[in-house]
Amino acid sequence: MNITLTDDEMGILLTAAVHAPSLHNTQPWRFEVHGPVVDVLLDAERTLPASDPADRAARIGIGAAAFNIRVAAAMLGHESRVTAEPDPGRPEIVARVFLGARSTPVPRLGSLYGDLSRRHTYRGPLLDQPVPPRVQDLLDDAARAEGATLRWLDQGAKTQLSALLRRTDAEELRDEDRLHERLGWIGGDRRSEGVQESALGPMPVKPALVRDLSAGFDSTHRSQAVFERDPSIAVLCTRHEDTKAWIKAGMALQRTLLVATSYDLVASFLNQVLERAEPRTQIRELIGGRSWPQTVIRIGYPAQPSHVTSRRDWRDSYDHWF
Repeated sequence: MNITLTDDEMGILLTAAVHAPSLHNTQPWRFEVHGPVVDVLLDAERTLPASDPADRAARIGIGAAAFNIRVAAAMLGHESRVTAEPDPGRPEIVARVFLGARSTPVPRLGSLYGDLSRRHTYRGPLLDQPVPPRVQDLLDDAARAEGATLRWLDQGAKTQLSALLRRTDAEELRDEDRLHERLGWIGGDRRSEGVQESALGPMPVKPALVRDLSAGFDSTHRSQAVFERDPSIAVLCTRHEDTKAWIKAGMALQRTLLVATSYDLVASFLNQVLERAEPRTQIRELIGGRSWPQTVIRIGYPAQPSHVTSRRDWRDSYDHWF
């Protein structure tokens, strides 16, 4: 297909891509463009060997970036599809986005374009207001559209999750490799990557269902806050457990987050329980034992304003134009 992307179109597509979430905002992707094809590659220099030894979280982030390319393409009028791991000869290519001929905006995906820059990880307290059942259903539909499912935790499951989080957080504080790795990405004044101190959110006054990425580090400038008593928690899971399932999970995650953003919801992640084998097995049992948990999402309405983590310019991740 003879499609040539202009400089402006390329910038729109890849600016959208880099707004995807990634573990510690490492942004573990690179991009190549071959006519109507955009390849998303794993950047091995931006992975986390201690926290993410199998690159599962990195591939989830790349899946989210690929989905964002599809959203921007839809806004421009391109139908698109994604193939995971398309080239056995180049295993670093994680996802390949094929663009169709440009016609008119693609309504279902294109309608999410305005939420790309609004979506961000919110680490502050939520209002004590549940996600309405109608909106939960829409989030369920979003995950299913990309081949994943959401498991919403009831009160008993959230109590078990809370205990598991406390144990996992305590173990993390004793893990020197993970702490050292996080030190390279968390805290301080960061301009284009990682999570700067201003985006860490306030420190909980008492135990809460929230991940404090600064745990183990000195942080003298952060405020304190009382967090919500009963947040909505969903586990995004896939039927299979392999590299292609992780990419699919990333696409499903991003579609879910963008739909949530369109309803003024915010989200953060409790993925420390998925970064170790034993607690991940326990989370899998908690959701029924038949699917694989890929992300744990805390979701609701924000109780205060928050800072947004910064992103690298897309040109810093751009390799080739063919």
